[in-house]
Amino acid sequence: MKFSLIVAWSFLTTFFLIYLMAIRMVRGQFIISSAASPQNDIALSGTFNHQQSKIVDFNYHNQESLEQLLRLFAQRFPNLCQMYSIGKSVQGRDIWVMLVTKNPSEESLLKPNVKYVANMHGNEAVGRELLLHLIEYLVTNYESDSFVHYLLDNTRIHLVPSMNPDGFEAAIEGQCFGGTGRFNVRGIDLNRNFPDKFTSRHEKEQEEVTVIKNWINRIPFILSANLHGGALVASYPFDNTPVKMLSRWKLSYEPSLTPDNDVFKHLAEVYSFNHETMHLGKPCPDGSIEGFVNGTTNGAQWYPFSGGMQDYNYVHGSCMEITLELSCCKYPPRNQLPEFWRKNRKALLAYLNEVHQGIRGIITDTGGSPIADAILKIEGRDIPFKSSKRGEFWRILLPGSYVLHVQAIGYQPIKRSFVVQPGHQITYLDIELTSSLRPQANRLSSSLPMSSLNVQPFINRIGPRLFLKTKLSSISNRNEQTNQQSKTVSFDRSSDSTRLNSFVHDSNAPRLLWERSHSFEDSSRVKIFDNNTEQLEIVVKCNQLNIFVLNSPNFF
Repeated sequence: MKFSLIVAWSFLTTFFLIYLMAIRMVRGQFIISSAASPQNDIALSGTFNHQQSKIVDFNYHNQESLEQLLRLFAQRFPNLCQMYSIGKSVQGRDIWVMLVTKNPSEESLLKPNVKYVANMHGNEAVGRELLLHLIEYLVTNYESDSFVHYLLDNTRIHLVPSMNPDGFEAAIEGQCFGGTGRFNVRGIDLNRNFPDKFTSRHEKEQEEVTVIKNWINRIPFILSANLHGGALVASYPFDNTPVKMLSRWKLSYEPSLTPDNDVFKHLAEVYSFNHETMHLGKPCPDGSIEGFVNGTTNGAQWYPFSGGMQDYNYVHGSCMEITLELSCCKYPPRNQLPEFWRKNRKALLAYLNEVHQGIRGIITDTGGSPIADAILKIEGRDIPFKSSKRGEFWRILLPGSYVLHVQAIGYQPIKRSFVVQPGHQITYLDIELTSSLRPQANRLSSSLPMSSLNVQPFINRIGPRLFLKTKLSSISNRNEQTNQQSKTVSFDRSSDSTRLNSFVHDSNAPRLLWERSHSFEDSSRVKIFDNNTEQLEIVVKCNQLNIFVLNSPNFF
């Protein structure tokens, strides 16, 4: 009898363990796991038991108290966060951002920027409070939690608690439906006010939208989420579609899928499956909103609309953004806030980590200078993305084989094959572009006077580019020593002087050795000195001067 009980107990224990493993396998692909940061698995088992500090109370914070909290964090944790405003609302309230990262004043190369934007609709208030608690969680757990430590060391996290502060001030706590505070003070829905891929916008662009657009243009964001309320679902682009279909029984819509649908669906499922209940796909308790399979949906398939922010981010901002509907009640009573934080905390962290997969690299010319605004496209995915002002690029991709196409004005296009490995692996791919110009064919005529050379006629013919063919051993600056490997050119404009150094290898073969650019606000004079203190003075009447130095024994 005793033996039988032992066998039965062993069988039940084994069955239970197998069941738990099966559940983990089903959900495991959506849970944080990074080969680049193996400590993340430890974070999942331990991080979320940490005690929350008491800086942020579970309450709704108006504009004044929100600013006070942000300033407190910035003062108390200056090495981990930085508060800044990206502009003002119609009524003059600041739209604040908290940058959370290690050493926020430093911008390390290839450290990706991600963002959360909340309270776009002023009466959808849960996301506003969640981001305040997220700020606190990140800065107070940096030293004690390995995953948070990894995240802040390797990511620049920008958090906007309220995009519509005017609307929030008008909204009413406890109002689950209704529209009080949804719009900005002019009665405009900000999530219908962005330029749209499929339709033209008729309403005047609002100040809050302009602020966000300028911010997106200034910072190369890679990943984003827009926090809303009124349902429980993670929605992914496109939100708009050119196709609508009326079925026999009800008005229904076809999905409007992006070329990166696999990535967007994955991102939505990462949030949903790390949320305590979203992945269950249950309808809201009052029956106002239906359930969604796995807690995700394509935006247009749910209901299409134009002028949405997530579509704008993807099409115009090189940024992958999804929309998170986090509460069935738009503005629930404050006593429910602890529950919302508990259900969303893990998902908010997991989603941020998704930026650390896919491809990243730097685009340069043959002289090593970065190329800004290069156009990149993954073969088979027709939405392009751009390089940053420092030549950086990023793209979130799932494991697989891809071909990258790169082009930039004045350079020969190139394509490169690469592979993204499983397990949140990052593929680094640096690209070098070769100039498509032919300096020998476009050089200036030697019959022109050397003392004062007006390049405007040549600008009309070959664009704002000047080619100087000179003997490298003769190039120097009066105040600096030269050697065989380092040559210096001085750009003088009135009292301002910018020196550009080029490190080259000597060679007798006539070839392009380096290219440098310098931008001017108006007409300027550029002087190039040789070692006999003779100079070639050029009047520049263009916005940019590119000088190509070739290894050749003579001027012109």
